[in-house]
Amino acid sequence: MRSFIAGCLGVFCLLVAALLLPSRSCAQAISTASRSMDIAGFGGYSGAYTDYGNTRDQGLGFGVDVTRFFHFPVYPSLEVRANMLHGTVIDEQTYLGGLRAEYPLGHRLHPYADVLVGFGTLHFKFSPSPGYTGDRSEVLSYGGGIDIDIIRNLQLKIDAQYQNWKLGPSGSGVTQSGNFRLTPAVGIIGVEYHIPFRPLIKQRDFYH
Repeated sequence: MRSFIAGCLGVFCLLVAALLLPSRSCAQAISTASRSMDIAGFGGYSGAYTDYGNTRDQGLGFGVDVTRFFHFPVYPSLEVRANMLHGTVIDEQTYLGGLRAEYPLGHRLHPYADVLVGFGTLHFKFSPSPGYTGDRSEVLSYGGGIDIDIIRNLQLKIDAQYQNWKLGPSGSGVTQSGNFRLTPAVGIIGVEYHIPFRPLIKQRDFYH
């Protein structure tokens, strides 16, 4: 798991450089940087099935997307996000980064898929064994969602992620008391705001 995440982080760094370097084809087609790149922040209510018994958590989810536009129907983005979730049995926090790909449908619907890696921490409200009050893990997350235009620069976000946690002695846990996996499902309902640079050109304006 660690070697896999290390490899993903290496690919992620290379794609960061590729997306942020000037694109000759974009420069020829678009006269300003604001028309070739988009930066957006999102946030909203987040809920999760924790996969720890029949328990649910709720809290906040938020993040940032940096999108680079090419002459290609799929828009690649770099994304970082965090979830702060609390419940009656356990609390979970995740900090993730990775790749996002969007395929717009018409002018208002923007479905996407993503693959993210990072780490998470959990805290038990009721310790399952003496001295085992919390743990941490590398986290692999994959999922997708849809952004729906509301008004210019503002979208409704509906997002679902499926995570893989590896806890205990074979993972990166803080104790040696656990040896198990969690596969929580996490959702976000919120909004995404696109920063208006000069003003920001919408994705539909880029190609139409």
